[in-house]
Amino acid sequence: MEVNNIIYLRAISIKEIASKKKIFGSNNTKVVDIEVTSTPVDQPTEIFQVSVSQTSINRLISEIKKEIYNVNLPISNFSITSSTALQEIKQLFECISSTPKIQRSLSLNKFIESENNLSQSSTFMYDFIKDSSISGVLTKTKNKNKRTKKERLCSIKYDRILYYFSVNDKRCKGLKFLDEASIISRGETFFQLKVGPNESYTFTTATPQECDAWVEALDKCAETIKKSKIKVNGQIQGTILKARNLASFDLNGFSDPFVIAKIEQQQIRTQTIYKSLNPTWNENFSFDITKHDGYLSLLVWDEDKFKTADFMGKILIPLHSLTANEEMTMWLPLAPRNSKDKVCGDILLRLKYIYAPDEADQSVNAIYGQPLESLKTRQDICTNSIPTILSQFVSFFEQNGLKEEGIFRICGNSIEIKSIKNQINTNPNNVQFNLASLHAFAGAFKLFFRELPDPLLTFDQYDNLLSKTKNLEIQPIIEIIKSLPPSHIAVLKLILPFFNKIAENSKYNMMNNSNLSIVFGPSFLRPRVETPKTLLEMIVVNEITKFIFENSTTILKHI
Repeated sequence: MEVNNIIYLRAISIKEIASKKKIFGSNNTKVVDIEVTSTPVDQPTEIFQVSVSQTSINRLISEIKKEIYNVNLPISNFSITSSTALQEIKQLFECISSTPKIQRSLSLNKFIESENNLSQSSTFMYDFIKDSSISGVLTKTKNKNKRTKKERLCSIKYDRILYYFSVNDKRCKGLKFLDEASIISRGETFFQLKVGPNESYTFTTATPQECDAWVEALDKCAETIKKSKIKVNGQIQGTILKARNLASFDLNGFSDPFVIAKIEQQQIRTQTIYKSLNPTWNENFSFDITKHDGYLSLLVWDEDKFKTADFMGKILIPLHSLTANEEMTMWLPLAPRNSKDKVCGDILLRLKYIYAPDEADQSVNAIYGQPLESLKTRQDICTNSIPTILSQFVSFFEQNGLKEEGIFRICGNSIEIKSIKNQINTNPNNVQFNLASLHAFAGAFKLFFRELPDPLLTFDQYDNLLSKTKNLEIQPIIEIIKSLPPSHIAVLKLILPFFNKIAENSKYNMMNNSNLSIVFGPSFLRPRVETPKTLLEMIVVNEITKFIFENSTTILKHI
């Protein structure tokens, strides 16, 4: 990797700050204040200050020695408590700043990037918590279990999500949906909040007034959630820009992060950025939206070639919190699933949410949104238990779309997609297919499966299929598929050979079996009720649908 930055370092002072490892007590730790002058090629010079620890400086020394053979540094180990510490660090930085090889080294650039990101993240987190419906330090206890009692900095964001952070370093320790939450008891300085069937938390406040304020804020959340439950015709467009300060999962001290973004049975996966804790993706996405009260979910994973990816954190953004028709760029903190997760860092996103209320009534003769088992009884629109329109879609795509780049990945125009849906619902035997609207027809095809009341692989088989992922074998999958309703099997017999043709042309259309599973997996295989737990299972859903697509020829011979 070529590095073009020229970096100069100057030690300003050594100072004491409150220890980030101590939530209680007054332990202090020493840091070095550094002025950094960075001059990237063809860009203006940037000057900023960071505070770095003894550990970070010694890591820098070690990495420089590994990267640059036979390099001479004035010190090999830095002790910040030494009486000559400031003099030693000044000598080190003078050496670094006057040695061109070190100035341009990958080690130095990664050190500056990491320390600058940590500094910016600390400021960002303060602003993130400050910009809340309510925030404050509460004592939190799960399910009345005293062993779980902890002091947390709690914050309600968007009137939809309860975040909680460690008090001192402001690291996100978790989040809870408030959509189904309810206060089940309260006292003068406490309230008990139920957030799931078997999950409740008791929060204790310092004063009765603070308790009243929290209860009032939670009541406001219920009103916001109710108001946001409207149907819309919309689209969310965005860019997953970059992340900073991610956790290290690999022995080399880095991770191999990628992101999955998901909403309404639609998802995209970014490329993997290898050996990085500060990855840049710059990947665009676009999702069609029908429910204003939905959440855009982003999950970060560490790729592993030999086992399931490691979870690195999640972000949830309620659509109603985004200003309509306005592009917004924001940093958001990653949250863990539970207290055992190793999660840290933030993600930078650019989002634009465009929508209008959708008041269209569903026709009694509609095709979209109807069970396949019901549609097969309508002989005017079905042949051999398969909706005729699906056969027409497949024929159109096979003739015109096998070599179309991103045929199912590139999002079509939402207005066109709705128009095609209305045509199919009102006059399914006279739909006018046209090549100019290929991606809109692809969008309407995907929408058919997203709107099925019972998905293609059925709610009943969701847990059964997920249980097979530990040791994926073809025969158990065949037996499960054979147990599906006849109309579902008939549709699979239509689309699996078609998907095989798409994958065979992946060098043109960029849609291999992995990409097809990312696009169609969430609509083909989904739980009856989506929960935070099932949201995290999406990567397993992708593995199962990919396995089915890869083995479709064998499966079709036996069903």
